Amino acid sequence: MLNPRWMRIMLILAMTMGIALLGCSDDDDDVNAPPPPVYPADAMVAAKVTTPPTADANVDALWADVDGIDIPTVVAEYDIVVDGHDIWWDGYEGDTADLVMKSVFTDTDIYFLATWNDTADSRTRQAWYNDIANGNDEWLQMGKKYPDKFGHDPAYEDKLTVFWNISIPNFENTGCGPLCHGQYMATNGAGQLADIWHWKRDRTAPVSQLDDKWLNDDTNGRHGDTGTGAYSSNTHDLVITGGATVSAPIYWIPGRTNYHWIMQSEIDDNTAREIVDRNGDNDWVDEDGTVLERALFGYDSDIVIPSLMGIKAGTGSRGEVSVWENWADGEWTVKIRRSRATQTTEEDVQFTELGVPYWFSVGIMNAAAIAHSTPNGMTGTAYQLILSE
Repeated sequence: MLNPRWMRIMLILAMTMGIALLGCSDDDDDVNAPPPPVYPADAMVAAKVTTPPTADANVDALWADVDGIDIPTVVAEYDIVVDGHDIWWDGYEGDTADLVMKSVFTDTDIYFLATWNDTADSRTRQAWYNDIANGNDEWLQMGKKYPDKFGHDPAYEDKLTVFWNISIPNFENTGCGPLCHGQYMATNGAGQLADIWHWKRDRTAPVSQLDDKWLNDDTNGRHGDTGTGAYSSNTHDLVITGGATVSAPIYWIPGRTNYHWIMQSEIDDNTAREIVDRNGDNDWVDEDGTVLERALFGYDSDIVIPSLMGIKAGTGSRGEVSVWENWADGEWTVKIRRSRATQTTEEDVQFTELGVPYWFSVGIMNAAAIAHSTPNGMTGTAYQLILSE
């Protein structure tokens, strides 16, 4: 038998060798572990989160730990004349906006936070007014692309557009620049598609949605996704007493000031009243016999009649992107959510793969129907989103 002293020595040696071997095993594991992924410095890297951002316009604390990308934009010089007017309206050229975008994702959804500078929350989109105060006794809507017939400036909503590439060749090098930018927008060849996310301050924001569309090479390449949109125009042809047919608003809301759309619920519950005639004094008359005295509805009045009615949630693929927004202190904050995978794969980009680039570009419209600021003007710039591995 071994001496107890030698037994103790052998036991200590065995324990020491075991610990050493265990340490070597750990060292080997560290050496063989794959290195962490390295992403392009200019990529928007979406971070994986277990607790999603809240369904509101608040900037959750989690966003502070997420790196964003800076996207400076400018309204380029255009020279596209339609009906004697530059449809991009020279007054916008040179305007800038600095956009910052961030992204996070969960197992099922992807989120974006977009912020950009804007001096005003623009909502007076093509409102109805009467210009009798300036000696023009006529009802009309404020201009869309350029000053109206009385010289008043266009009046429109703020908008943000994100173009996601689906199948446009070389998009990663050119962004939206090479897409057809005539009176309408389109791709340049058959089978070339893009997914369009269009945030509209008046038309879709009231129901916390984006207008989800897609782009192809048709003459007017923009198409709504499968489903229904969120808004309708508050205008129609009205036959008035005496037999004349005039362009007129359909609804208004008595007693309301500084409003910019009429919800479908306000039509359904009779808050909104139908305009049924125009009297001999050129005033509208509603279904209750209330006379809308034209002198009260001037261009600068806060009781102009909205150009939008029937605002309600869009349905199907067209209404599947949620959005929440806030304007404060000269800045827009817009939070966006969509399922990473959708049922309409031909219309939507699918955010299902980790570590691969999803290419996109942007346009910002500051109280403008068409004139939009883009990265590097019309030179064309694309950015990549990567879902972290």
